[in-house]
Amino acid sequence: MKIKFLIVFLFLMSSSFVFSAKYGKTDPDKLYSRALNFIEQERFFEAKKLLKAYTKSKPEDSYGWTLYAFSERKLGGLEKAKGLYEKALTLDADNKAALEYQGELFVELEMPALALANLEKLNILCPNSCEEAEQLKSFIAGTAVK
Repeated sequence: MKIKFLIVFLFLMSSSFVFSAKYGKTDPDKLYSRALNFIEQERFFEAKKLLKAYTKSKPEDSYGWTLYAFSERKLGGLEKAKGLYEKALTLDADNKAALEYQGELFVELEMPALALANLEKLNILCPNSCEEAEQLKSFIAGTAVK
């Protein structure tokens, strides 16, 4: 009787382990990759959920925080996005993507001086120009293409 109970118990435990591994947390690289796919598809809600989990598992990755902020901003959470961009830039003050996207946020929040300050930082980081500086310049000018 005890052996049957033990076998059933072990089976149930291994089943729950497999179930939790399949449907529970996944590895950070897969979370990040899936989030990027969702962003490309403009499925920002799904991306935000994955990036929230990703930043918990990789709290020092400024690019994870940048994409989390980007997704939040695209969903209309401008104030929350502001804090998330600040987190990304605290981790890496030279994160060009965070500077660009934060600058776009500043334009949306009608803070043009801060957007221009981000553009100036990008111009220093990219003396011969770069995609992030050009994108932010277009966004500030109102000529950015989606």
